[in-house]
Amino acid sequence: MATDSCRDFSGFPHDMRKNAEQCDEDIIKRKGEGETGLRLPGQGCSKLIEPLPTFDKMECEVVYPSDNGSDNNAYMVFGRDRHTRKALAGYGGYGCTSAGMIDLVVGRGGAAPRHQEIVGPNFFTDAARVYISQRADIDRYFNLPVDIAVGIKPSENRSAVGIKADAVRIIGREGIRLVTNARTGESNPKEFNSRLEPIQSDGPDRGIHLIAHRKMGKYDVINPHIPPRSGDPIVFKLDRLQPLVRGDNLKHCINELVELTREMNFLIRNFISTQTEYNTRLAFHTHTTNTGVAFPDPGNISGWAKATIETIKNAQVNLSILDTKMGVWYKNVYLSSASPLSFLSRYNKTN
Repeated sequence: MATDSCRDFSGFPHDMRKNAEQCDEDIIKRKGEGETGLRLPGQGCSKLIEPLPTFDKMECEVVYPSDNGSDNNAYMVFGRDRHTRKALAGYGGYGCTSAGMIDLVVGRGGAAPRHQEIVGPNFFTDAARVYISQRADIDRYFNLPVDIAVGIKPSENRSAVGIKADAVRIIGREGIRLVTNARTGESNPKEFNSRLEPIQSDGPDRGIHLIAHRKMGKYDVINPHIPPRSGDPIVFKLDRLQPLVRGDNLKHCINELVELTREMNFLIRNFISTQTEYNTRLAFHTHTTNTGVAFPDPGNISGWAKATIETIKNAQVNLSILDTKMGVWYKNVYLSSASPLSFLSRYNKTN
């Protein structure tokens, strides 16, 4: 068995597999004995004999590098919309006009293709693909999640580009923009979709959706208020797919919340001051009775003075500290775009 883990000949028939593995083992052994200048077949990008499937080409399709297949399991197919091996698959299989397709594929048959096995497009097992179609049901082809309940509908009978691989990276040296609904609304001239239909410029499925792990629908959340407020359920449901936050709007919202909190702080401080004045007048209150003038109880005055001074001291000091925190520290730490804890992305934006 070849010791190089990146070489897999298990898709060959028995004799071909045995020969390929034996060839690798002989070269590895000779290199271990000190012989130089040796390479395994395929190293240095030389020709490599490996298990390769045979593509089931349709009559309307042109295949590059050749109709007989590829020495590297890499194909470019020009034809009409088709997402499986079946001849009647897709809009091309239905015989629809305006259904042109380009399918760029590497790794037909997946990680361990069977040698000369007849294969067609397989959007599930093929290693990597860029699929361009003039007319397709792209979400169904790639088995992508939709959620009609929240308005996320599948794309059907529309031009489409689908990209799939283990890892997809899009790199822009000077930025990347994801734009939907180009040249609609007030733009002139207006743009139509590939079916010459007006483009719907709003709706929940007309934006940009980032969906991790295919998770959509709803999930349960335990009410954080124990016990729940009157009328609130103990467990409630939230949509997994939720609107992204717009940073500037959130900043204005929180700023306003801070100012409202400070106003409440001011009202409480005024109330304490007024209540203290009232308590003072009440504690030292005198009035005339049948037996003479009634004076405050010295014991009550002493207790009042101590409690009032302590209450005022604690309340006024704590409220002043809170006001400073809300007005200066909180804003600088969380609402300043220069702060490392700012929730505003410096580079990434969404509408």
